[in-house]
Amino acid sequence: MSGGSWQAFADALEDENRCLGELGAAALAMTSALVFGSAAQIEAADRSVDARRILHAQGHLRRSAMMKSGFGDLSLRAVCGYAPPPLRRAVFTSLRELRVRGIALKITIANNKALIGAGLLRIARTIAVMQKNMTEQTGTYHRRGTVAVSTGSLIVSRKA
Repeated sequence: MSGGSWQAFADALEDENRCLGELGAAALAMTSALVFGSAAQIEAADRSVDARRILHAQGHLRRSAMMKSGFGDLSLRAVCGYAPPPLRRAVFTSLRELRVRGIALKITIANNKALIGAGLLRIARTIAVMQKNMTEQTGTYHRRGTVAVSTGSLIVSRKA
């Protein structure tokens, strides 16, 4: 690779790093929306995460294509080792930041999945309690016996 192509590669790596940072910030905003926000805030945060994910994917593909055309199947760390001395520090700094941000994003995504799972579990428990209360015996006499507890789904009207 020539000096200009190394600079383009360093710029592509820095762009991917920046996009990953923006994706991480959007994922943290999603966490905040899941904990404290309304449905509209959650949807807006989800759209923001999707937009940032697409931008990061484009940056990653651009950097990967440059790396593949110049070095084949070498790892990113190995390619960074071939960088010329003036760019080596910047390239390795971007590589470290990329790894740290990737780990932070994995943790944030795991937290978001746990929050969503807990919310869905809470909804299921709420519906189970509502179904039980709808079919609970009131203590009055039933001519044909007791009403069985419902095991089907509960459909709630928007008018309710």
